[in-house]
Amino acid sequence: MSLTTLSVTDAEVARFRTFGFLHLRGVQNDVVPAISDAFEDVFANFPVVGRQGRAGVARIAERSEVLQELLLADGRCPRLARRLLGGDVAYVGGDGVRYDGASYWHRDGNHRALRLLKIVQYLEPLGSGTGALRIIPGTHRRGGSWDTVAAELANPLHFLGLENTEVPAFAVESAPGDLIAFDPHSYHASFGGRDRRRQITTTYAAAPESTEARRELGNYLLADRSVL
Repeated sequence: MSLTTLSVTDAEVARFRTFGFLHLRGVQNDVVPAISDAFEDVFANFPVVGRQGRAGVARIAERSEVLQELLLADGRCPRLARRLLGGDVAYVGGDGVRYDGASYWHRDGNHRALRLLKIVQYLEPLGSGTGALRIIPGTHRRGGSWDTVAAELANPLHFLGLENTEVPAFAVESAPGDLIAFDPHSYHASFGGRDRRRQITTTYAAAPESTEARRELGNYLLADRSVL
């Protein structure tokens, strides 16, 4: 199995730092069948846990030799993480998930100093009305006004007079073989997708540059992610 060469331009790095996400199209089109088969094999042979609308297997990449090769061993995702985070990184986990229905506006954690990158791939084509990842650009920035809008985005109809689907955002329409790299502190959601949408993630942390970042990284690694 071979992977398309992955390169990221300076302009793409700037877009990621400005908006909090980057969409890379078709970089692994040639291995989509192998990844899809490996996903199904893991789900058939490992415990699946979760809650209504979201069920999965934690650390899926380590549970399959195929996924270890395609997501970790080849260096492609770590290279992308180093490029976007601007230095040394550490792999800190990831999931394989089947989604049913909507995923409402949220951030993945509220770290003040820890810098993270989540690399997502979907195994079905997704459009704006069929479950594509939606991101509110710029909300990855912490320590500013975006940190105060959790209530508004948890209930936009009450606070803003907007349905969840009307919140201004960018829908990252994707196809199998695409990668979406985003800062998980960005507000993100998905709506309108059919049941059993398949997603694989790998997450990387930047080398901590402060005592607070080291503490947050330690807490992140100790957190129980077996219940999704």
